[in-house]
Amino acid sequence: MQSLEWSEESSVGIPQMDAQHRHLFELLAELRKCVNCGASDNDTLARKALQEAIRYAEWHLRREELLLRLRGYPDYAKHKAEHDSYREKVVSLQAQAHRRDLGIRIANFLAAWWTYHIQTSDQQYARFFRSQERIVNSSLAAAPPTRWRSRQPLPDPHAGSR
Repeated sequence: MQSLEWSEESSVGIPQMDAQHRHLFELLAELRKCVNCGASDNDTLARKALQEAIRYAEWHLRREELLLRLRGYPDYAKHKAEHDSYREKVVSLQAQAHRRDLGIRIANFLAAWWTYHIQTSDQQYARFFRSQERIVNSSLAAAPPTRWRSRQPLPDPHAGSR
């Protein structure tokens, strides 16, 4: 079973995205705990944990897609296609609700998918964003220094009315 520990290697360098990824890991760890307990009363807890993880993941994916569009990420279509494939798989797994091993199967799928996605695909957009920042910073550093020169002070509009 794959570990669900957050590490700085998973950071994309965007605090909001990193916080959302950490929270996803927490939700998935809670889901896994509910599923692995095996008690019949944990079925309800597992279903609630699963629904919460799926809802939060969808909320996160929409925000990430918005960020990628706004920042002009060139591989946006490919990244969104990965998200869409994930969504289809989740729907497919939910349709198999009658299976006894569904909780374990979906918890394992979610853990594996999110770990891979964050550490691989999300790192690609993080590298793109960092390269864009370096381009802007190097352009600013190469620009000739300019100095603001103040014009004559503006006349006091009230000076003549006294």
